[in-house]
Amino acid sequence: MLSNRSNKDTKEVKRISLIPSRQEQQQEQEYKYIQPVKTVNVENQDPKWSELKVDGKNINHRAYTSITIHNDFLYLYGGYQVQLGIMDEFYRMNLKSLSYQWEKLSYKENPGPRTRHQMCTYMDRIYIFGGQIHQSVSTNSMWYFDLNSHTWIKCKINQSYPPEIDNHTAIIHNDNWIVFGGFFGGTVGLHSNYVYKYEFASNTWQRIQPQNSTAPTPRDGSGIAIHKNILYMFGGSNGHQRFNDLWKFDFQVWTYIPVSSNILPRVRSGHVMLVHDDKIIIFGGIHDITWELDDLFVFNLKKMEWISVDEDSARRKDKQLLSPTKDNKQDLQNSRRQFRKSTRTGSIRKTIKRTTLSPLKKPDQSEDSLESPTRNLSQAQSNQKTLDEKKRKEIQQKKMALLKIFEVDEGQKLQFRDNSPTSEKMRNSLFLVGNPKADLKIRQGKLTEFGKPLVSKFLQPLQSMQNQIIGKKPCARDGHSFTIYQSQLIIFGGDRHQMSFNDIYSLDLTKI
Repeated sequence: MLSNRSNKDTKEVKRISLIPSRQEQQQEQEYKYIQPVKTVNVENQDPKWSELKVDGKNINHRAYTSITIHNDFLYLYGGYQVQLGIMDEFYRMNLKSLSYQWEKLSYKENPGPRTRHQMCTYMDRIYIFGGQIHQSVSTNSMWYFDLNSHTWIKCKINQSYPPEIDNHTAIIHNDNWIVFGGFFGGTVGLHSNYVYKYEFASNTWQRIQPQNSTAPTPRDGSGIAIHKNILYMFGGSNGHQRFNDLWKFDFQVWTYIPVSSNILPRVRSGHVMLVHDDKIIIFGGIHDITWELDDLFVFNLKKMEWISVDEDSARRKDKQLLSPTKDNKQDLQNSRRQFRKSTRTGSIRKTIKRTTLSPLKKPDQSEDSLESPTRNLSQAQSNQKTLDEKKRKEIQQKKMALLKIFEVDEGQKLQFRDNSPTSEKMRNSLFLVGNPKADLKIRQGKLTEFGKPLVSKFLQPLQSMQNQIIGKKPCARDGHSFTIYQSQLIIFGGDRHQMSFNDIYSLDLTKI
């Protein structure tokens, strides 16, 4: 079954009732901002996550690229950025090195610009299939990079090949490359829910026909994973709406998996999906226009239920601002009444007592006499001053609470603090003269007049996990690429609100 593609996305618009008084509106916003500070949740500090720090010049920001692993090397090809368009760059990084550096691999023959494609490693080859080669132009070409001869080779397209396709998902299973969904470009122009199998040895594709009529809605940007010879599929988008349904396919019959638990991931596309220890793990993706996610969910295949590991923090503050909790609703209502009562004094509401005194006689200055307008005005100014002072105090408390989140101890400050010119000069003047030991050899050095390398000891790469920032988690995003390295989930790039990234994160799957 295929469906038409549309560039329209569903968008929910929430109407918020306006507060008549401007001062009341300001007072309400103050209480809404103050409430989250009571329970400060330190974000971006999660021991499961680590950011890999790139040494030297980093590559351009990009999304919808593809990465793969071969012999401790991370390979990356293509991608898209709004300013640069579709890219054709080919990089690799040694994950076993103490210093993470991108190495650009340039070859005359290559697949060319490519985004929303799929890449995998099989034997000593890196395969690339499908993707967009130009705006709204897809391809069904297949290339592979021979890691022994270091050359790109284009596979011959035959009748078994699928139509031009992009934004599909793929995974290796039993020496075959399994592809699901995507968008058929060219003359087709439809979403797909087909399952294809590619045989590396014969360079042939085969569509796996299900034996039942029930199947997922055609979509792209979904996630797939295989566990015990069963293909699982979650999420995706058909251009009009996004999904959060979970299906399984035993390569004969599609079966929808109903979930009885109240915990369900939001609808999304462009997310990460994998299987680890009888658990399906999903991360990130896009939920709606300008609403990318950074949540982490686990589906227990034994209990058949979803577990929320990390909640989405991208819209947590907005949700708290627009939807007060049950605990603070009463406090908020009381504060409104108190504010209205305090502001309806002085010139707003006055009780003027009538008097029968003669105009020539001065009024009695007792408490029952007429209130002076000047005194009423000063009282109103005093009330306003008290409110302003309270507002400044609350803002200062909030500011201090936020600053406390980003406090850095002295040990961390020393790691990032620049040395003074004198210290830098003294450090550069220390050299190891002569033929250094093997463990001190580095890529930078000079030759002395005796022809022996002159190497600075302080130019060596940092050690003791200085190439990682442990505890830092990625922000909300979609269009990020991922791969598995040992027991780590490696994530690269992606974008948020069309702002691309070039950062790398690793998730320790054993800590979930």
